[in-house]
This record gives sequence, structure tokens and C-alpha cells, in this order.
Amino acid sequence: MVEINLLPQQYRKQSEPNAWIPAAIGVAVVTGLALLAGEIATGTRAGELRKQLDALNGEATALAPANAEFTQLTQQKTQLEQVTSVAQQLRSGKTYWTNDLAAFTAQLPSGGGVALQSMSIKALDANALGSLQQTGVYTGKNVTREIDLTGNASSQQAVVNFLRTFENNPNFGVNFRSLQSEGDTGRYTFNASVGVVQAQTAPAQTPAVPGETPAAPDAPTGTTEGDGRVN
Repeated sequence: MVEINLLPQQYRKQSEPNAWIPAAIGVAVVTGLALLAGEIATGTRAGELRKQLDALNGEATALAPANAEFTQLTQQKTQLEQVTSVAQQLRSGKTYWTNDLAAFTAQLPSGGGVALQSMSIKALDANALGSLQQTGVYTGKNVTREIDLTGNASSQQAVVNFLRTFENNPNFGVNFRSLQSEGDTGRYTFNASVGVVQAQTAPAQTPAVPGETPAAPDAPTGTTEGDGRVN
């Protein structure tokens, strides 16, 4: 069968097949291939990231015990630092009661007439010292501890002589409190405090050496009662 195109010459090109159709198909194929390649690349990258994440999770699991130990050690370090800080504060404020008692005893006058009934040692802070110095007590002396005394005396002059011994010593100060007569007995009861002046340097702490006898510990703060008669 023979087909004859009866259209005029100027209209025959429009009725012929268009060349853009194969081109459009080619573009669609290329676009599809590009999208497919992108999906493949994305899937490959996602797989690699999942593998890396699994590896990191495995490392984190393996390091969990070490991390827990590190946290525990950090807490212990903090606690030890707090304990050390408290120990340093206590060491800086430590007083040597045995030294104070020895110095006080060595300064006791040799004359008679005074009998100590009780004695106690206490710390004296800077604020309390300042208040006392404003009233004329411990003037010019850096007193850090007080030895509170109560006792009996055969006369007022015996009390004066007793306290003057400490007042004239630069290592002590005197805070006289009261003096009362015991009626017709001719004796007196007195109450006073002897201040201990802070030494320039604290005694050095030497470590214990094996085989040596350790030094006696410092006497605790307290009250000593009894007959402390001075002969």
C-alpha cells in the first residue's frame, strides 16, 4: 500500500516525526542513572557511618569500667583534698600545751604563800585579744593562749608577788580578775589568767625514726584541779 501525502509542501515538516523525543528519553535515562548513583553512594556512606558508630559504641563499652574507676578516683581525690585542707587548718592552729605547762611551771616563784586550786588552758583569738588590749590587758603582747587560775594566798602581797613574776616575763602576760578575803582566816582567794605569748616559730615536727621512742603527745585542753601549792 502506498501512502501519498497530499498536504502542501509548507505543512509536510510538521507532520513528520520530531527529533526531540529520543533526546528527552536520553535525558531521562541519564537523570535516572545519576539518581541511582547518588542513592548507591549515600547508602555506601551510611553503611560506613554505621560501622564507625558501632566501633565507637564498642570502644565506649570497653572504656566504661575505666571511666567508672576514674570517676571514683576523682571523688576520692576531692575528699582527700578536703581532709587535707582541714588537717592543714588544724596544724596551723595547733597549740603545744605541754610546752606551755612546762614554761608556766618553770616560771613559778620559789617563795611560799600561794596554793593553786584549779588551772585550765584555752585558746585566745585575735578579736578577744584586741578587746582585752583595749582595756589595758596584755598590752603589746601577742597572747594566743590563756591559763586560767584560781587559788588561795596567805596575803595580798603573796598574790602580787606571784602574778608579778609572770607580768615581768616577756613570754607571759597577766589578766588579774578578782581577789577576795576568806573572812577571819587571813587568807585570800584569787582568780587570774596568765597569757602565753605566741612564739616566733612553732616547734618543728620531725618524722618518727624506726627504733626511736616517739615523743609524748600534746596534753589536751582541759581543767586540772588539785593542790598546786607553790613551795
